[in-house]
Amino acid sequence: MMMNRDQRVLFAVLALFILAALWIFRPTVNAENVSVHAVASAPIDSTVCIAPTEYMRNSHMQVLDNWRRTGARDSHPYVTPDGRKFQKSLDTCLGCHGTNRYFCISCHMYADAKPNCWNCHQSPLEKP
Repeated sequence: MMMNRDQRVLFAVLALFILAALWIFRPTVNAENVSVHAVASAPIDSTVCIAPTEYMRNSHMQVLDNWRRTGARDSHPYVTPDGRKFQKSLDTCLGCHGTNRYFCISCHMYADAKPNCWNCHQSPLEKP
């Protein structure tokens, strides 16, 4: 069965559309091949949070978002007003709060928040 010109054009357009859709959803980074370099900074002071509790309850996502944007490009540690230094990393937070596997998820469930942290980071619930 021979296709006429209109059918061939339609088939070509559909094929290009499918290829474009597959290209958009391709994996851009192979997580197994990404090397993570530790940022040289002062040891984490796990006795006190980086900010007062009330501030962190209200603004932790802004802090994490800022750290995500600047931490990968800036090797300087976060310095609190009282001079303590922290590595800009989710691991800094989980260094203290990771001892409770349900610390993040319990508040996020209560607030009906759906953070995308765990798209890249291993959730405390997934750790053995």
